[in-house]
Amino acid sequence: MSQASLPRIASWLVDLFSPGEDAESIPGDLLEEFSDLAAKSGVASARRWYWRQSAKTIAHLIGSGFRVAPWSIVGTVLVGYLLLVFGDSLAEEAIVGVIHLRRHHVTPYYNQTQLATYVLWLNTSILIGRLLMSLIIGCFVALAAKGREMAATITLGLVVGASLGVFFLVGVLRHWPQNAYLSPFLVDQFAHSIAIVIGGIIVRESRLAMTRRPSGV
Repeated sequence: MSQASLPRIASWLVDLFSPGEDAESIPGDLLEEFSDLAAKSGVASARRWYWRQSAKTIAHLIGSGFRVAPWSIVGTVLVGYLLLVFGDSLAEEAIVGVIHLRRHHVTPYYNQTQLATYVLWLNTSILIGRLLMSLIIGCFVALAAKGREMAATITLGLVVGASLGVFFLVGVLRHWPQNAYLSPFLVDQFAHSIAIVIGGIIVRESRLAMTRRPSGV
């Protein structure tokens, strides 16, 4: 009963952030304490405790990851950021090239509606392509940071967010006339950070599934 009442999201987050060598022991210890507390104080109290303890545990695990392997994580994040900068432009150029090539083989656009449709399709394709590139780079960073997948990808996401903040601050201070462009840009960059972290989650979940797969299967 206690295990069935365990907060699933909190438990899942602890699994994600637990390093490879502690992937079983940390969730197991929390489950044991949760079961004891549920028997003594009730399930509701135990669930609140589990959420608080999960947040503390995750913060500790992230900090511990940097203390144990700081240069490994920093180096991985730096390579990931450089790949992101290069990959963004590469994905955009590739998509624009493909769409322009296709355009040369179809009837030219004659009116504003067709032109607007073309621009919308172009921008949407570029956005999807860049997000996929961010997802792939997030997976690459997570693969390189074995056992510290989430710490590395979240750090990279924060670096992207910090660079976004600098860009936004410069734009505000310079009173750019295209301030209306900044809002879509902010949403776009935030989506890139999320895609990077999702890449880390995919790799981490895959590794957990392989670890927990019964032997001989």
